[in-house]
Amino acid sequence: MFQWMNRKENAKYIICFRPLYGAAVGIVICIFQILCQRFDFGQTCFALIGAAIPVLMSGGVYLSGFMNTSQKLADRLTAKAGEKASGHIGTHAFLAAMTFYLMYAGGLSLIRKDIQLALLGLGYVISGALYSMAIVWFPAAESETEKEKDGGRPVFSPALKRALRMILSVILALCFCTCVIIEPIMGMLEALLCMWIWTYYYYMSKKAFGGITKESAGYFLILCELATALFVGMFGKAFL
Repeated sequence: MFQWMNRKENAKYIICFRPLYGAAVGIVICIFQILCQRFDFGQTCFALIGAAIPVLMSGGVYLSGFMNTSQKLADRLTAKAGEKASGHIGTHAFLAAMTFYLMYAGGLSLIRKDIQLALLGLGYVISGALYSMAIVWFPAAESETEKEKDGGRPVFSPALKRALRMILSVILALCFCTCVIIEPIMGMLEALLCMWIWTYYYYMSKKAFGGITKESAGYFLILCELATALFVGMFGKAFL
């Protein structure tokens, strides 16, 4: 199985399984919350360790993309303002990572009900589906296109792109429908929130980098998961 996945010609198909990874993260988060409740570890333990679970399961690859993209965006704004870049390389990346962790843990600390936990778990699947859809839907930056020519990235044929778009769209639609069934108002708002972030990601990447990159894809995934955790935690706490 792993040999098949590691072959360069098969790498293009792995994108279809990205939502399954999101489901795995959601399941682990839900199990950990159940264990925290069962053994009375407390909500603080769930929030602080739970915020690290997605990073640990991914090996930090998406958080790294989030940090690098945040640094590039900050440098871009600094250059526009006519200021010199900070001498401390990675300052904005470090601040972005710390802010992400604190806000993520804060959102998880408010998730106590089963409905919230279910919507959070689905949020990981939705983020994964949108992550994959962006790769086969949005234009890539020029640097990423060069990597495709050099064989560093998988090349998607038009037929394969259509197939992947159809499969991922079905997965996304099923996730949205499930969210609405679980809690109509929160489910609909969660779906709209994720789509709004996906749209922002498209225009931000196009304006800043000329298209999506591997690092900006990680930026989107982290941002989408963070927004979902905050929304489910805060909205659920206030209205459920």
